[in-house]
Amino acid sequence: MPSDTAHPGNPRNLQLRTAQLSDLPAMARVWHAAFFDDEIIGKLMHPHRKEHPEDVYWFLLRGLRERFWDWRHQFVVVTVEEDGKERVAGAADWRRLGEGGQRRNLARVDPRNLISPALSVYHSLSLRLFPNRAADPKNAEWLDDAVSNSEKYWTGDRAECWDLHVCGVHPDFQGKGVGKLLVQWGVKQAESEGENVVASVLCGEKNRGFYGKGGLTVEASKSEHGLALFTR
Repeated sequence: MPSDTAHPGNPRNLQLRTAQLSDLPAMARVWHAAFFDDEIIGKLMHPHRKEHPEDVYWFLLRGLRERFWDWRHQFVVVTVEEDGKERVAGAADWRRLGEGGQRRNLARVDPRNLISPALSVYHSLSLRLFPNRAADPKNAEWLDDAVSNSEKYWTGDRAECWDLHVCGVHPDFQGKGVGKLLVQWGVKQAESEGENVVASVLCGEKNRGFYGKGGLTVEASKSEHGLALFTR
């Protein structure tokens, strides 16, 4: 597993690994801390988050649970050791698009295909009883809409792609190389699959430099939903 010693003040025990089902609550906590005052997930989608902070956590955990059982998605985490225990410092959700993503799907008769739809139904019912009080209903689907409106960029020579769906680092570990490891995972994965596979991310202008350092330098689009950056 790669370690990060690029900066003198960085933890020297950073470990990058594939996420497990048991990691999902910790990953949601990391993203909760990372995105709580974010322009999109925080301020736009959850303007009442200060009054109902835990509702933002449950929003993130619901998405993690459903996508974990979507085999096109691959979750990775960076962990550190604190007092002899493992702590998740950052987490990323990479998704494989194109024919490569289809090949990751299970056979139609595999019963595990029922897990994500069942969770979606369960979450829908639970939200009727316990709605997301932190959210603005008008912007609740903003992220899904942004992804849908960007599908046109993953065509042609960019159809085969590893897309960075979500990437977040706990504030305690920001600026210490955790995010770099999470970004490099998908970029390297794309490179390992051949010259026809690219990596991408949708992000805001303020994050262009960060993702550029990870190799996502080619701008395919700029719109109200942000930038679409690719490795080529």
